[in-house]
Amino acid sequence: MKIHRIGGLLAIILSVVATNYASSQAWQDEWNATIAKAKGQSLVIVTQENQAYDAVINEFSKKFGIKSEITGSRPSSALAKIQVEQKNGQFVWDMWMGGTSNMVNTAAPAGLIEPMEKYFILPEVKEMANWRHPDFIFGDSKRSAFTFVNKLEFYVLRNTKVLPNVKLETWDDFLKPEFKGKISIRDLSVPNSGTFAVTTMFDAKGDVFLRKFFTQQDVKVYENPQQLDMALTRGGQAISIGLETNIWEQCRADNGCKEIEQMRQFAAAISLGVSVPKNPPHPEAVKVWLNWLLSREGQQVFVDQWAKYNSAGAVSMRKDVAPAKGHEHTLPDFSNPKNYVFVSSEHGSAEIDATIKIYKESMQR
Repeated sequence: MKIHRIGGLLAIILSVVATNYASSQAWQDEWNATIAKAKGQSLVIVTQENQAYDAVINEFSKKFGIKSEITGSRPSSALAKIQVEQKNGQFVWDMWMGGTSNMVNTAAPAGLIEPMEKYFILPEVKEMANWRHPDFIFGDSKRSAFTFVNKLEFYVLRNTKVLPNVKLETWDDFLKPEFKGKISIRDLSVPNSGTFAVTTMFDAKGDVFLRKFFTQQDVKVYENPQQLDMALTRGGQAISIGLETNIWEQCRADNGCKEIEQMRQFAAAISLGVSVPKNPPHPEAVKVWLNWLLSREGQQVFVDQWAKYNSAGAVSMRKDVAPAKGHEHTLPDFSNPKNYVFVSSEHGSAEIDATIKIYKESMQR
């Protein structure tokens, strides 16, 4: 009897081993075949303008021998380009990489980008346990925008030489009479860095507070970050909401903006990621790129390169990739994700819409 039981157990073990081996062999064969096909293709990719993206893509090209054609563009401009091209039956892009707000809120609902998981081959990419929080991997319900970075951004800045004795520690302080006429914001009629910051204010303080902020504080509205920069650094404004981090960092790198302070207590949770525009011309190159980028190796390259060109935000959603040294404060605490508004994913879309609505109603009075 014992011999039969042992024999049966051995048969089960051998069956499991054989199944695992076959499964391993299957994905490895698919991976090798995909790489072979991709070497005759180019990866045509549009990215948000940042040297780190170019560096990561170049590392990929060197590793796999797949040429890349990179176009840098603001996310809103990339969206407009893709919309027009696809409307005219042109499918130019293999990948779109950068901030995910436009991917999630406009491109995904319009069917401009594809569900992504069909491109996954590597088991380590498919395994959701490898990621910090499964609910914050895809920014949209169609699972077409993969947010491999969720980071804290600090879009509220203060000129410490203007009203230096007036405290700015909590959202309530924004309604202080001393700050009336001394607050500049980016136009919030569409999602952007200013909208993200003010949405965090709305989530913390609510509808009535936000309407008071717009109507009582005589906030100055600027269309783009460059105008906002000038208002804060040269225009005598005390507070700026919506200045993009790279502009502030470049000013610091040029030995300027010494009086400008980032207010870290007003952080917004921002997502960076990738999506596949509809009908990519080089699907095998897409598969190799996505699987490598989202692997432990690819994410380590991303974190290292991001840290090389940026002073914050070099973090990954992979559990096995640590934040770069000095960037730890920009990784959200995913044991308590409700502490944040993830403004460039569907998790924060209702708050974004409400903020824009209140802004338009308040500023049109």
